Amino acid sequence: MDSLPPRPLTIDEGRALHRSDAFQMVAPASAHTAAGRDERLVSALVLVHDGIVHGVGYDLTEDGWTTVYRAEFDDIDAAEDLAQEANEALQEWAGHDDREFESVDPDAGVEAEAGESDRARVLFERYDAARDDA
Repeated sequence: MDSLPPRPLTIDEGRALHRSDAFQMVAPASAHTAAGRDERLVSALVLVHDGIVHGVGYDLTEDGWTTVYRAEFDDIDAAEDLAQEANEALQEWAGHDDREFESVDPDAGVEAEAGESDRARVLFERYDAARDDA
């Protein structure tokens, strides 16, 4: 997890990790959109390397990545099954549900665009702040 920046990742950054030599596989388990933004942010990843499957999520409370799932494997078939388990654990951790529209700020009367949520709004704020600090 030392390879992860202290902020959510863009889809392109996730792809770059997948292509790197640091991991056998990197797959997004949760991606977010925001109104007026072209990019998508990844806040949960399945990482496979060195005989271990990790499910990691960007924790808004801790303002950093946390391990949600971890399991060791001996063969590729086991790794695939464990990666699916990690994906399911991450989706539950991230609070995925079937709603596509939800209120971002009910007091301001702002409605989210398709796929946007309060979590997405905060993730983009953290992403922008981290990039501005760099």
